[in-house]
Amino acid sequence: MYFAGNLAIDPSQMTKIERVKPTKIFAKFLNAITMGLSSEQVEMETFTAVSILQQLNMSLRSIKVNNVIRLAVNDYDFYLDEKGVDDDLEQAMLEMEVKIDAFESETFEGVYMVLEHEKNRIKYLIEISILRKHKVGEFPIQIKVNGVLADYKAQPGENRKQLENRMGDAFKKQEKYDGLLLYTENEFNSFIGDLELAVRKFIKTDDTHQETSKRMIRPKKKVNKPDDFEANRHSEPIYHGYYGFSDFMFYSLLWSSMCHHNNIYCNNFTMVDEAGQDVMTVGEEGFNAGDTNTLNDEADFEAPAEGDVAYHGDNEFQGELESANLYSETDSSDMGGTEESSWFGGDDSGDASGCSSCSSCSSCSSCGGCS
Repeated sequence: MYFAGNLAIDPSQMTKIERVKPTKIFAKFLNAITMGLSSEQVEMETFTAVSILQQLNMSLRSIKVNNVIRLAVNDYDFYLDEKGVDDDLEQAMLEMEVKIDAFESETFEGVYMVLEHEKNRIKYLIEISILRKHKVGEFPIQIKVNGVLADYKAQPGENRKQLENRMGDAFKKQEKYDGLLLYTENEFNSFIGDLELAVRKFIKTDDTHQETSKRMIRPKKKVNKPDDFEANRHSEPIYHGYYGFSDFMFYSLLWSSMCHHNNIYCNNFTMVDEAGQDVMTVGEEGFNAGDTNTLNDEADFEAPAEGDVAYHGDNEFQGELESANLYSETDSSDMGGTEESSWFGGDDSGDASGCSSCSSCSSCSSCGGCS
């Protein structure tokens, strides 16, 4: 079990996109990705994206989230923490010139920043995405948050059986299981609420969209150690393979099986495969995990015998779902793949030169967001 949250910002609902000139680290980043660009429009779009990224970073710093572990444009990582060093972004930016030659200046499709944080027994990964174009129904500025239970981080050399023994107390009684989920879910939702308030403080917007969920991974085959997990950069942040995070999420690959073997009643969650793709969503009326092999990673998947369940396609279990007549390709709705034109090209009401340094920007100096 882990938690997922999404905070989406729709620029069409913004009262104003304030284009504050990026400073210090983000100024270096902006200079690097605009080097060689010939189009004034592309430069403006890139400027706006980096400006918004810095303001979002300031929002996070205001709630003491400051450990950046990735900074990227499209699929190119300008910075990726591969050593687990806390808050080393400034040093990385000083060394960025070494990497610049490998990046060909082009129109960006997306700017990304990933941070990690730990608070009240939850380890967080926070991914900020600012997309130049987006599909109908999607929002171009998104903050995806994943939370895992820090208490169950795999220790050096700890195998599956040892970790299961350490987790076992939480599964002995339904009351203990429910109590743990209630505490951690409340902590996670509180963090998402604090994040939304911080974003609203630094970016003036009329509308943000927030959603959270509990998610349970059901591996297709038994996973015995953290190294058995394969990274997937096309999924939620916890699946991307960031340094040391396989140890934090190993427990979540065992969770479904422990529910099965301890006859835990499960409801109000989404079951996903090892790549993070939705398999089924379970409502208030759940099921006893011990009654079928729905959550048992030592057996073939079975649908639960009861419960309020909706099934999804495009996952590792789609073949099993189709064979059991639980899902077919005709069940999926076609949202269309039409892209809108760049949302950066509208009102140029912001002042691109309004903040030339941290000392002249009260927002920057108040939270240290430029450092």
